Amino acid sequence: PMAAPHRTLGRLALALASLGAADVLCADPKKDFVLTSPAFKSGGTFPVDFRGDEDEVSPPLKWAGAPKGTESYVLLADLAAEDGGDKTTQWIIYDIPHSVDELREEISGGGSSDVGRLGFKEDTGQQPVVVDPMEQMMNGMGYGGYEDPEMAHMRSMISNVVDSSFDPDMRAKEGANSFGTMEYKGPMNGGQVTFRLYALKGRLSLPPGARREEVQAAMKGKVLGKATLNAKVS
Repeated sequence: PMAAPHRTLGRLALALASLGAADVLCADPKKDFVLTSPAFKSGGTFPVDFRGDEDEVSPPLKWAGAPKGTESYVLLADLAAEDGGDKTTQWIIYDIPHSVDELREEISGGGSSDVGRLGFKEDTGQQPVVVDPMEQMMNGMGYGGYEDPEMAHMRSMISNVVDSSFDPDMRAKEGANSFGTMEYKGPMNGGQVTFRLYALKGRLSLPPGARREEVQAAMKGKVLGKATLNAKVS
């Protein structure tokens, strides 16, 4: 005879529990949205190479566990003074494509930026790979760094074609920092630098150079998650 429904359900629950499956059913399937850097640990000391009084280039950043439905990212970097006084905006990037999960070191700062190339070329900011046997032979003979002028011109042409074919509206953009520039500005004074990465549904579609207030206003109603990374600036 067929067992009563409540008995069948009871046996199933006991079987799942004995296998540890009950814990799986109750577990939260969401992954933590985390932001890290291979150059420093959260809560640690901010490396001097990325300070404003040294090389002043942006640090490498990586993230994982973005919420489902993420279509773009926004990155805000601030420096809070040790005495709890003024807070300055060091860096703003918005409309970072959802396919991107890291920012390489030196992608911005020192008067240059490759942020606009994010998401459409894996080796962001690098020249296209065009192999030349003569260059390989010269480098093999100890002439390291040799580049044939014609090959250099060809690489430049290919890079320009790739750049021009990419829709400007789909590019990542940098906003205006507290110092009036559209690039990474390394912190100089003591305090705590904080990087905040926001996962968004949709894009902000703001023009380059948007102010922090404009970026935050455009983010309203679109934030799916936030990851934070901070370090001490001595």
